[in-house]
Amino acid sequence: MDPNKLTPGPIQHAKLTDEQLARITHVQKVFHEVDSSPLEKWVDDFKRDVHPDNEITIYENMATAYEAFATSKALSIDAKKEVYQVVLLRSGAPEVDVIAHLKLKVLTEKDAREIMAHFSAAPEPIKVVKP
Repeated sequence: MDPNKLTPGPIQHAKLTDEQLARITHVQKVFHEVDSSPLEKWVDDFKRDVHPDNEITIYENMATAYEAFATSKALSIDAKKEVYQVVLLRSGAPEVDVIAHLKLKVLTEKDAREIMAHFSAAPEPIKVVKP
């Protein structure tokens, strides 16, 4: 499936809880350098999830791995974008599949494995509903 042809699903939750909003705000701040989407877009996207708490938890796990690696080194913005690519892929696929699909220019495979070592959760593949 071509990711460029995906369209957002309908809003599932008119409102999110204050706790959910705080969690989303934290995740958005962690990734602000590599994903310039405003907080409003992040919130809107999570409102479209059937189970937003599950999806927020996935992003929190990604943020933990991202921060553990990115804050321990002086990285360029290109390197940080690759760290984000690694955590995004790993959130939905096992390490072996991530390594097979990575196209790194700044980081090494060893770096990618170190980033993925910070994940405690199993991968959860993205579920796409066809219209």
